[in-house]
Amino acid sequence: MPDDRLPVSLYERDLDAWSMDQASALRAVGNAIRTGQIQTADLLQRVEWDNLAEEIEGFARKDRRELASRIANVVEHLTKLQFSRHSPPRAGWIDTVRREREEISEILYDSPSLRREVPGMLSRRADAAIRRAVTAFASHGETTDTVGARLAAGYEPEQVLGDWLPAEPRG
Repeated sequence: MPDDRLPVSLYERDLDAWSMDQASALRAVGNAIRTGQIQTADLLQRVEWDNLAEEIEGFARKDRRELASRIANVVEHLTKLQFSRHSPPRAGWIDTVRREREEISEILYDSPSLRREVPGMLSRRADAAIRRAVTAFASHGETTDTVGARLAAGYEPEQVLGDWLPAEPRG
């Protein structure tokens, strides 16, 4: 019978945190090898430690970019839901928000340390996402006050990540 109380490794708990930790460890070993602080086999001396560390960090950056992109998609579609007076596309926008939230949830499950970066990602990416929504409105003949949309669409992380959906506009 397996013991469910066994400690889970950082790799299994948080891929992002593990990647950053491993990159740091590889750099430390590489530095020790270069400075002669440890003896090692020729094979290890041929490893490009800094490049290997850079690649491992690249995996973490990829998750960050994907998370930021999905957050921007949620903001764009929440803005459409909040400001569009056209009802027919609402169901598709809601489906997109739900699908993106599911993917965000998976990323944060694999790398929970990324959750603390959500507010910064939201801050950096929201304005462009709102502009995309306003541009889409214009391309379909719907006018929206861009400045008003930007000010009103100051979504909180809980709104982006949670179940919240804006009410359908009247008029």
